[in-house]
Amino acid sequence: MHQELTLDQACRRLHLPAGAVLHCHAGQLWLTREIPADGGPSPDIVLQPGQHHRVERAGPHFLTHLRGSGRAVRCSLELPVPGPAGRNVFSWG
Repeated sequence: MHQELTLDQACRRLHLPAGAVLHCHAGQLWLTREIPADGGPSPDIVLQPGQHHRVERAGPHFLTHLRGSGRAVRCSLELPVPGPAGRNVFSWG
């Protein structure tokens, strides 16, 4: 499944599955994930146009554009094939 996103001033909370890939097409995309219960690190990642990031751990992620970039972010989200139960593993928070 492929989903197009445009992000402006608002920060979006998404529940992303492991294996999802975020592609940045315009602007500068900032993303991080919610700190997991096990206390593991919560990386801050900045993507420039043409770059992508593969989600390693499922869970809530926060996406927005960097204010200094001056442009809204255009990005796309490539989701892995749903599991045997066919459940939707992506949601806007």
